[in-house]
Amino acid sequence: MTEIYFVTNRRPNRKRNPDDFTGDFSADGLSNLRYGRARVVGDRVIQVDVARELLVLEPQRRLVSAQRSVLGSQAVMGEIQAAMRQQGGDTLVFIHGYNVSFRESLLHGAELQRNLAGLNDGRGVRVVVFAWPSDGSMAPFLAYANDQEDARAAGPGFARAFLKLADFLHGASPEAQCKQCLHLMAHSMGVYLLRHALQTIRRERADRPPRLFDQVFLMAADEDNDALHLPHKLQPLPLLARRVHVYFNSNDLAMTVSDFTKGNPDRLGADGPLLPRDVPGKVSLVDCTPVVDGAVEHSYYRESPRVVADLTAVLTGLEPDQVPGRDYVTANNHYRLRRDRA
Repeated sequence: MTEIYFVTNRRPNRKRNPDDFTGDFSADGLSNLRYGRARVVGDRVIQVDVARELLVLEPQRRLVSAQRSVLGSQAVMGEIQAAMRQQGGDTLVFIHGYNVSFRESLLHGAELQRNLAGLNDGRGVRVVVFAWPSDGSMAPFLAYANDQEDARAAGPGFARAFLKLADFLHGASPEAQCKQCLHLMAHSMGVYLLRHALQTIRRERADRPPRLFDQVFLMAADEDNDALHLPHKLQPLPLLARRVHVYFNSNDLAMTVSDFTKGNPDRLGADGPLLPRDVPGKVSLVDCTPVVDGAVEHSYYRESPRVVADLTAVLTGLEPDQVPGRDYVTANNHYRLRRDRA
């Protein structure tokens, strides 16, 4: 059994004790968030628990006490922090891509957590899925258009979760600090969502966005290939992390569909950034094309053993030029994965 956590701005299937979420936004607003945990066995989600809010009333005024109440977000973040402190191991926040239902997002997060179980002397990582209302429908062209709009609208929701986490960590006592790392991974259109979240964070924290993450991974990014060069897109992203890694695959059919049939510019997830030699020094570019083919050409972040091995090496703390199985391509300032890691 795999236990993972989630944050979602989707609409619950029922008001009381929900155990699933739809492909729509919460009726309480685009940035209304619910936190919880889920248990996964194989390819089935067997349990979904949504954190309840503990609201305490002031005895005399019968008003909710902000100091004594415990929000669902605080309860879940406190639980993760305590587990990291007591058991060790890092936590990875995962933003899924387009056309993914709520339960599918949990299955993908659980698979990612299982793939990384060998890290930290077998303690692995904890995965927290940010489950935005991706369409999850069987009509691909309509689903893509809907999801692109939803990803843009969901950005402020992720920004709110990010700022809640920043405030939670800022208010933590020295004794509660866990000394472990937080990482972030965004897949496919989840990178487009991240762009809009980043812009909201910049507006909310105009002085400087808080740097919460150690490593950020952009996997098969369904995002413009100039995004890392423009301040209104992803250029400020390195401010949030110690290092940013961009993985791409030139044979990714999903990138071709996005590029040619949707009228989008060339995609970051196809051939990397437009100007690879002009990216910041803390941005690392990884070409997965030689090791990815067939059914995993877009989902290689969790289904390609070679890519998973590369991710694992990065998460152990190795610098980009120390990760085994890579060749550096000077002309394009990127690393190319070899099928044989030796």
